[in-house]
Amino acid sequence: MQTDVVPKAIDEQSRRAIQGTTPAGVLQDVRALKKDYGKAPPPPGERLITPQDRKRLELRLHRMLVWVGVMTPFEFEIGGKKVPLHEIVWDLLSKECLTEEEKENVRKLIVKLSAHEKADEEIIHSHDLTEREAKGIFREAAGLLRAIMSLKSLVGEKEYCNVRSTASRRRVEDARYWLNFLKQIT
Repeated sequence: MQTDVVPKAIDEQSRRAIQGTTPAGVLQDVRALKKDYGKAPPPPGERLITPQDRKRLELRLHRMLVWVGVMTPFEFEIGGKKVPLHEIVWDLLSKECLTEEEKENVRKLIVKLSAHEKADEEIIHSHDLTEREAKGIFREAAGLLRAIMSLKSLVGEKEYCNVRSTASRRRVEDARYWLNFLKQIT
């Protein structure tokens, strides 16, 4: 597997959106996200969640391994641009090694996703939501937690891949050397 190939999901627009992540931009996006919920009255026939429902969702969201069995969101909005989050995470997980630039982008993406997940928690905690809205926000938060955990493990385990790839390359070179040596003496 080649390590210098850029995954197909990380197109230039996605890369710019991730690289352009700043703490101020994250806060601005999170404020806009929080402001959107709970303003409109619920549609006819739908009820708002009760305080018990709210507490249950909050507790479920804080359970260990809440993200198990949950899909990473296919698309996620970063800096006003839709990014194929599921494909980005999948492609990065399939790579043997990450470059320093990719690691930095992953760290920025983790910060961005963490801020949005916290905003989802805040929305569940303090806004008037219908059952459908609350379940949707819960699913999004759990999916973001899954993406965050995958990305954190990815950066941690692929931190020393240059050492591993160098060692693997040397083993292959040594094996070729000994095979050539054996061919010469026989």
